[in-house]
Amino acid sequence: AVASWLVPLAAVPMVLAVLQREYCVRHGWGGSDQFWRMCFSDLPAQYALAPLDGGLTAYLRGEASLDQPILAGSVMSALGGLVPDGTPLEQSRYYVLYWVALITLLLAVCVWCTVQVLPADLQAAAQVALSPVIVLAAVVNSDALAVALVAGAMLAWHRQRYALTGILLGLGVLTRGYVLAVALALIFIGLREGSVLALRRVALFATTTVLILFTFFALAAPDQLVAAVTSWWAGPAGYGSLWIIPSITGNAVPTWVLSVLSALGWALALALGWVLTRDSYRTPTWPQVALVVVGMGMMLGKVVPVQAALWLLPLAAMAGVRWRDHLIWAACEALHFGAVWLYIGALTTPDRALPGAWYIVFLLVRTAGITWLVTRVWQATLLP
Repeated sequence: AVASWLVPLAAVPMVLAVLQREYCVRHGWGGSDQFWRMCFSDLPAQYALAPLDGGLTAYLRGEASLDQPILAGSVMSALGGLVPDGTPLEQSRYYVLYWVALITLLLAVCVWCTVQVLPADLQAAAQVALSPVIVLAAVVNSDALAVALVAGAMLAWHRQRYALTGILLGLGVLTRGYVLAVALALIFIGLREGSVLALRRVALFATTTVLILFTFFALAAPDQLVAAVTSWWAGPAGYGSLWIIPSITGNAVPTWVLSVLSALGWALALALGWVLTRDSYRTPTWPQVALVVVGMGMMLGKVVPVQAALWLLPLAAMAGVRWRDHLIWAACEALHFGAVWLYIGALTTPDRALPGAWYIVFLLVRTAGITWLVTRVWQATLLP
């Protein structure tokens, strides 16, 4: 009963997230001021540039250009179709407001799932509800969709509802690519436990969900189906990725090489997850292995934006990370959050903000924070 009161507390950091972006809410998300004020968000930018005012039907017709996985793109365009007429600033405000309401609901779902999985551990649910990471990362993009689907899948597995687990994982894979690594972590756990029949049921429903939606989009909007993959493959290393360091230092690496190295990095992360599952004293939990795999994949991935911190939030709480370790990681994310906007602003006004060398320092600080989380879970899992 006490734990259920933590669910509405997810609104507290969301209110702070909106207040932190007060300047952009008043003046709009345009120009370089959004970087100096640290209130940039992809959501209003993509609403205007895609454009998303035509709604879901325009997205399916290919009139809205989004480099998002199809489920995330569908939700973004559907919300865009609900925005009333008005000036561009008014429309951006409405669109962000819709997302703030939806993300608050999704985070409340994550808190509730954590309460159900760990009913005796109030601090775990409190971490998901009150994390400083929410203030920084929640309204930058639509990642909360995938985070809530992962949390729901973990609760479904905990309650042995394997069909629902598969459906939620299938939807998650079509929302953010990292969910595939979470699903593979479940396979490791199932093989260690000998839960082959349960794994088959999860895999059946996950594959069926993906195939149904894949077939629909292949017929209705084939361009949208491959947009996220082609954008990832052809795009440069993003802010937050260690692979951007060569570009900052003037030694740019071809994008296809970065893509291959990033894919190998995720493969290494999965290999480490399997080693952890195989060699641990007792069978680790799904969140524990998933956190190690996703954390390692983030450190070695090509696209790790600030909002990717949300990926680790429910995983860390369900994996048993304590508040102290959570706050150490959140502090590292906060330092990088401030640095990345100052560095982007410096690209247009070099004498006003953060030079590249200092951004590399804060990028390494962020990586150290993720490493801290991974090593804490690794040690707790590997040792009796």
